[in-house]
Amino acid sequence: MYFSNREKQILKLLVEYTEGITPQELQDMLQISKRTLYREISSIEKSLKPMEVQVVKPRGKGYRLIGETEKLTEIKQLVQDDEKVPLDNIHRQSALVSSLLLADEEQTIEGLAIDFEVSASTIHADLQVVEESLHEYSLTLERRKARGIIITGGEYERRQILGNTIYSGVSEYEFFHYLSLLTATTSEQLTTNFFLNLITPQAFYIAKTVILEKRNELFLEVTDNQVQQVVTILALSIDRVQTNHVLTPPIDQSQLSAEIYALAEQIMANVEEHGLQMPKEEHVFFARQLEGVNYKKPQNIFLESFDVELSYQVREVIRFVSEMTQIDFRADDTLYYDLLTHLSAAFKRMDNLVQLANNPLLDKVMVQYDDLTRAIQLALAKQFPKEHFSNDELAYIVIHFAASLERNPTKKAISTLVLCSSGIGTAKILESRLRKYIPEIDHIQVIKISQMSHVNYKEFDLILSTIFLPDFTLPYKLISPLLLDDEIQKIKQEIREKRFESKSAQPTIVSKESEGSFDHVYEIMKVGNDLLTQFDIKTVQTDKTLEATIQQMIDELEGVIVEDAQKVCERVLNRHQTAPIGIPGTNLALFHSANPYVKGPYFSIFDLTSPIPVLGMDRKPMALTRVLLMLAPEPMTPAEEKLLGLISASIIESDLNMDIYQHETKEIIYELISSLFVNEIREIEEEK
Repeated sequence: MYFSNREKQILKLLVEYTEGITPQELQDMLQISKRTLYREISSIEKSLKPMEVQVVKPRGKGYRLIGETEKLTEIKQLVQDDEKVPLDNIHRQSALVSSLLLADEEQTIEGLAIDFEVSASTIHADLQVVEESLHEYSLTLERRKARGIIITGGEYERRQILGNTIYSGVSEYEFFHYLSLLTATTSEQLTTNFFLNLITPQAFYIAKTVILEKRNELFLEVTDNQVQQVVTILALSIDRVQTNHVLTPPIDQSQLSAEIYALAEQIMANVEEHGLQMPKEEHVFFARQLEGVNYKKPQNIFLESFDVELSYQVREVIRFVSEMTQIDFRADDTLYYDLLTHLSAAFKRMDNLVQLANNPLLDKVMVQYDDLTRAIQLALAKQFPKEHFSNDELAYIVIHFAASLERNPTKKAISTLVLCSSGIGTAKILESRLRKYIPEIDHIQVIKISQMSHVNYKEFDLILSTIFLPDFTLPYKLISPLLLDDEIQKIKQEIREKRFESKSAQPTIVSKESEGSFDHVYEIMKVGNDLLTQFDIKTVQTDKTLEATIQQMIDELEGVIVEDAQKVCERVLNRHQTAPIGIPGTNLALFHSANPYVKGPYFSIFDLTSPIPVLGMDRKPMALTRVLLMLAPEPMTPAEEKLLGLISASIIESDLNMDIYQHETKEIIYELISSLFVNEIREIEEEK
């Protein structure tokens, strides 16, 4: 709950003067006008309304607070706590580093000690903690005799650290609440949060407008905490450019995807509509931040950006964890795609300066899923020996597996809205536990804090929130993101005591076109039939080179499956040269391409008369004797993309499947593919 400094002073006096305090007394004590006093009292009344506490003024008497004793005590505690909230060691060190990074002149130890209300020796100790980490970022903490201390180094590195420390110092609810207060003319401080005040309100307002109000489709399913990171780094960049702290060219953009760079260009163009000029280096810098975001992009092997090697490694992580825990996670496609998306972004993220703000929720996740965490640590170390996973990254990966563990498709009967401040992984755990342990619930809609203004709350029987919601006037229950046992019992009790009429609320944030229509089912069946009809296992004479052998296979398809064998073959071989596609531990390799010269979806197997040496996805040599060839038209229909994706995913889904694709006959592989298609149609029918 936010109160301005003046509102806090008034509240403090109202708490102290339990019998009432007159308007004139308040004016005299605070040195304000009558008009200002009335305005401040009105604002306080609105803020206190959700707590069912009122400011009253009987005729001829002074202002006083009325409400339940418990609520009045809570307000008293709030005012007392807010008078002076000292930063803990970790946040103080983060705040200290931020102040020094933003300073253009030397700062004295004594001055910093006064600013942070600690001793000079504490400041010395804090500096020793962060100095080594600064060095890792090519930044230097210089101690200049008779002048003070200052951080020297590049602007790029400063931004890198500043963005992360400011983000880490603000909760999601506080961040989005603060953004909601900003207008185009806001200039005064609206928050007591140290980190939010490091960036000007104008910069935050522009970033908010560009990212939240003109939200690109790629951001629709991005988690709140990552949107917070993007808005923070953009606002920081705006401030730094306006104060002539520019990035030194050139900044490497060779590894940036064209899609992400185009998004960065679009966002920067929107920033410049506010009268700012953002240099080219800012576009590249911001694009690199966007590369580390977990976009819910479609994952299929025909996309140029699809990382076949990472796909295999993710499958291996899931397989290893399944074996270690004796829980089969391999059939969970949601886990696979979510983990692939998460790790693809994680490897592009910038490292933090230091874990300056531990997240107790993430720590709790790893404790609760202790055995699972150990198995995941071993699996990650085996598949990614050169990568270092921070505790936070590890915890988020554990959350993906825990969400899979908790999934349960049971039908329920009450409509529930969940307001969740955490990332999408914890939201999934919460949703899964609600479904599993409270079978009365029919529909669950999980939304992010930033989406609260877009919801029709009348459509829900029950509202749950993972954080306290000041200014929220509707009844709701406060729960933890992990939904503890006592909370489950309380929700069950409330359901028993109240007679809910199930409102069968439909999703109100992101609407998806129904996939249960007759046309969609028919299209799935038609594409599936075409694929099965054309499926075959053929023997092909091994040529002098792999390229010549693949060309020979595709030449056979000209006029039937492909229009121009040469052009299709070039695209297939280009994909092969981009990354190894041999499946480790087998004699298989999946060659694939989407191409405008392909007439329709196609999948078949070719056995070679003699082996050809190739690299596997694990970068180790292997002998290729069986080629899996998958072709698709460009563009593909949703049905074509879905069914070809099912085939490609099934190949390394389990040891049994790999063995079938490697050794079995046309009839048995036909049955396997057929069962994939039948199961897909069944699932569509069940969702109708």
